[in-house]
Amino acid sequence: MRIFISFVFFIFLLQLSTFGANTYASEPIKVERPSIGLTLSGGGARGFAHIGVLEVLDSLGVKVDYITGTSMGSIVGGMYAVGYTAEEIKDFALSMNWEGLFASNKDLSYIHPAHRGNLQRRVIEIPIENRRLIFSTGAIEGQQVWNTLNEIFLHVHNINDFAKLDIPFACIATNVETGKPVIIKEGNIVSAIRASMAMPSVFTAVERENLKLIDGGVANNFPVVVARDMGADLTIGVNVSQGLRPAEELRTPIDIIYQMGFYSDARSFHENRAATDIYIEPELAGFTAANFSNVELIIERGRVAARKAAPQLLELAQNNGRPASGVRSLRDITLIIDSVQFNGLKNVRPYVAHQAMNIYHGDTISASRLTQSVNRLFATNYFKRVHYNLNTLDENNVILIVDVIEQPFGSISGSLHFSSFTGVGIIGEIATSRLFVYDLTGSASMLIGEKPAMKGTLTYYLDERRRSWASIAGMGRRYNFPLYDDFEQFSEYSLNSFRSSLSINRLSGNNGYFSFFTGHYYQHFSPNMRAPVMISGHTRNLETGINWNYHSLNSNTFPREGQRITIGAKFLYAQYTSFSSITLNNQPATLEDLGIKIKPFVQGHISWETYVPMNLRLTQFSHVQLGYNFDYHQEFIHSFNVGGSHPFLNNQITFIGLNEYNLLTPSILTAALGYQYHLGNGIYTTAMINVGLYDFAIHKLETISTERLIYGGGVSLGYDSLIGPFELTFSYSPQAGKLAGYINLGWGF
Repeated sequence: MRIFISFVFFIFLLQLSTFGANTYASEPIKVERPSIGLTLSGGGARGFAHIGVLEVLDSLGVKVDYITGTSMGSIVGGMYAVGYTAEEIKDFALSMNWEGLFASNKDLSYIHPAHRGNLQRRVIEIPIENRRLIFSTGAIEGQQVWNTLNEIFLHVHNINDFAKLDIPFACIATNVETGKPVIIKEGNIVSAIRASMAMPSVFTAVERENLKLIDGGVANNFPVVVARDMGADLTIGVNVSQGLRPAEELRTPIDIIYQMGFYSDARSFHENRAATDIYIEPELAGFTAANFSNVELIIERGRVAARKAAPQLLELAQNNGRPASGVRSLRDITLIIDSVQFNGLKNVRPYVAHQAMNIYHGDTISASRLTQSVNRLFATNYFKRVHYNLNTLDENNVILIVDVIEQPFGSISGSLHFSSFTGVGIIGEIATSRLFVYDLTGSASMLIGEKPAMKGTLTYYLDERRRSWASIAGMGRRYNFPLYDDFEQFSEYSLNSFRSSLSINRLSGNNGYFSFFTGHYYQHFSPNMRAPVMISGHTRNLETGINWNYHSLNSNTFPREGQRITIGAKFLYAQYTSFSSITLNNQPATLEDLGIKIKPFVQGHISWETYVPMNLRLTQFSHVQLGYNFDYHQEFIHSFNVGGSHPFLNNQITFIGLNEYNLLTPSILTAALGYQYHLGNGIYTTAMINVGLYDFAIHKLETISTERLIYGGGVSLGYDSLIGPFELTFSYSPQAGKLAGYINLGWGF
């Protein structure tokens, strides 16, 4: 019996051991994979290479657990961290107008139509506040950068802890006071990334949690150690920075500023490099931080570099990397507004800001509508920055908090202008946004040079939305102009003129406005050389009329799309003449002897420009101009001045092939067609032809002769420089009979 019991017990133990063995054998052996940290360096446009690296990581199925980034690396890394796939980030990069986004120029479509033509004309602008000059921490505030980042990250507006993002994220900025790096892991992700990319002297600093922050690349451009500290066991580092450059490559002030900004980072790079397990450095020779026109080429360099590291990356592949769905379309994201709060209002009344935003309790809004509302508020010109935050109450309801910085009391600005007609001149301006009363603005400017000029304007807005306004303006000029007979110069006159006017203006839609005006015009002229006909003296007259102005161009420099239209008519009356000398063939004469009759007349004019993009680089443009004096017999006194490529003179009709004042006529109709090609890096080439009919009578169209036709054409090379557009033009007209060269730099006065 004892033997039998022992045998049964042995069989039980054997079954138990077999059961345990089968149980453990059926479970997979769990192997903990290392957590992966990804670091993307700063480098401006060179940072597009990060996108190519991300595409390879997605294709291999490499799952990233932590992301750190600086400057452009913080933008790309931040988008990846909040759920965008590499493909989505690439589509964003290829469709974005980067030059426009990072330019100091404002988006013209959101600027008050009356101010659009004057935008972009200031090279240097220094604000004035409390009777002191206020120097900005950077040249570019970047309102459109704020707007774009807000749209990109709208779907994570309720996440303030970056560890709770799809992938835990941190970006680097620099404390401008101490020069030490600031690791940002929480708060508003938009202000964090905007601070990380605030390149010194280019973008303004960002104030965040009582710190003034600039580009993280100054202190730590390649923050691999930060990824280690976040918990990464293994790190992938993508470095697109060119590092410190040799002295012989530092040729411009911008080169020097950029170099100085990365001295501290150069000292930290070696530590970060040592902490990198898989180091990827794309070959980006020939690409600078400003090469925003070469996005696809730079992305491909990132792909190539990542493929070289594929054997190492494959060891990390889990086949469960970034899902292909990515972030759902921002057009599908809507929020319900509980209330709107403004921070930073001092002089601007709260209800004015509310009216401009046009968002109220209960409104359902999208990302695009938020941006439109911000730009509408920005376009009032009351503010130099508008940024918003969203406080979440529940899944969809939010409090919209709008942080604004008001425009300073005034500013002084300067620019440079040179043209073959006016010579060189320096332009200075002083302007104020609040003169004595809330809605009264003013400006005064002067052109100091060979042919000086001055002007001043006072504008009072009649309603809070600035839809109606009254203006008082005055402008004076002094210059010499030639007189031609059959396109051959026979005399030269000096001219001093001054025009003053009072106008009442009213918006007509988003892009246009009507002006009803009355004013006074004075001109004094005298001959500088002997001629058969010589007149010396002055005339003055009153004028009353109406204009309609329309401006939808995307830029005042080398526009790609939109229209600019001016249509108007005025009645010239109460004319008074006082001539100290009138001679005909060296003999005293009267106005009647010269066929001049001084009496009231009507002057009409039309200028209609249209720009249509043919592809990403080629733009077609056309320009129709009409000037006509009704019942006019005053020779050159109020005639139209035909010639030149830029309109800045009284009664000027531009015409390629002729120089200013090559033709003076009481009636002129011209049509032009041209093509503008963007060669890249702000360089443009243009070809244009135009035809005109002059000295015709509308009531005698049957008398029109081909002898009154003029033709012309030309080519030009242009550059969108820091001090304004530069254009070198060569043109020819059979009537003038010679090749004309023309140079223009900067903006006309």
